[in-house]
Amino acid sequence: MSAENLSRLESAVRTLAEMSGGFGYLPVTDVMVRTTYRPDEFAPVIVISVHEGLADFEAWREALGILPEDVTHALLPTAASLRAETEWDGVWIEVHGYGPLPVTDPELATAVAA
Repeated sequence: MSAENLSRLESAVRTLAEMSGGFGYLPVTDVMVRTTYRPDEFAPVIVISVHEGLADFEAWREALGILPEDVTHALLPTAASLRAETEWDGVWIEVHGYGPLPVTDPELATAVAA
């Protein structure tokens, strides 16, 4: 087994630096540059995570031009999760957003609204 070279991530690091100029105003909790398996190849990916609410995720989705129907969602034990993927400047980008769980209990919804 051979180790990957840091140079494999060069395009993602360069793209992230360019994005920080144009999208520097967008909220972010953390960013990771790593290698992922895309169909038929290992490729660099930028993973952007926002944890302060789903509106922050929406800001990224809109900025990257990701369609709402391309977003997947899940309810985790303690949060709601949204995820979307796109390609930007030849580099794969994943955006992950986390926010509060939706209130589904009518009694709890009334208490929260009060």
